[in-house]
Amino acid sequence: MNNIQLIAKKEWTDILRSKTFVYMVALLIFLTILSLSVSFLVFNAQVSEYHNALEFLKKLGKIPTTAMPTLYPLNLLRGVVDYIEIIGAILGIILGYISISKERNTKALKLILSRAVSKKEVALGKLLGNGLFIFLLMSMISIVVFLEIYLIGGVVLNGVEILKLSLFVLFSTFYIMIFFMLSFLLSLQQKNINQALIFSFVVWLVFVLIFPQIGDTMDPDNQVPGGFFKSMNITRVKSKEIMKKFNNYEVIRGGIEQLSITKHYEREMFALFGIKSIYNDMPLTKILSKNINNTLFILFAFIFAYILSYIILIKNKNYLGE
Repeated sequence: MNNIQLIAKKEWTDILRSKTFVYMVALLIFLTILSLSVSFLVFNAQVSEYHNALEFLKKLGKIPTTAMPTLYPLNLLRGVVDYIEIIGAILGIILGYISISKERNTKALKLILSRAVSKKEVALGKLLGNGLFIFLLMSMISIVVFLEIYLIGGVVLNGVEILKLSLFVLFSTFYIMIFFMLSFLLSLQQKNINQALIFSFVVWLVFVLIFPQIGDTMDPDNQVPGGFFKSMNITRVKSKEIMKKFNNYEVIRGGIEQLSITKHYEREMFALFGIKSIYNDMPLTKILSKNINNTLFILFAFIFAYILSYIILIKNKNYLGE
């Protein structure tokens, strides 16, 4: 076993020994199953309501103008995306905290370093080990989704839908790893490890909850369910003309939203899963091209955080026992 694998194995052992983390993983899987089950119940209720309305209209001799609800199985994953945004980010923070706190409490790293392990190998082993763990966790969530859609809905996902689930695993791994590296960095830099955890949750609160909520709340079109302009029968062209008068306001609102990695992740997932209806039946290549800004933002944030974590870890003399 090479040194990087040794460090990665140690990370896995520390993770599995943490009861808090194991409980949160179990909670995330449970909420995934529950959310998808509820979504199926809601859809079936909508179909039943449609058929009842159809029978009623037929008795009146009228022709229905509304089409029957169409099942797009990945549309049902909105709740799953919400849980990854919130609980997934918390999991990443706890992982980053565990990765550093275990070393400070047990001094295990000094023993590992006695085996002539280099700084780079320590950094790569930690980052790659935790990244692989998150990737496997998201793969497990994806498998749960695939099986539940088949067992409850009787639907077998096609190749494109499986590819979308694979992209969900990839982007979710990047998203959670960003919060892992945030907690990891703060835990390295702060003398008080518990204070680092508090700072991490403050950042989580701002970027996961406050900024996205400000962006949504300040959007004039979100003030009425279904959209203000739509409720007033205002055309898209006319609505754009109206919003031009609030250009500065929209720049500020949009700027706040753009700062949130959570918002970019949400937009990417809503497009991939067709939760935003305009993306239903749209080719995957076109979906990805329309969301290239969200993709690049997530990738850039991940790469930047990864490089920064790597550099700070190998230069942190106190942590590496020098």
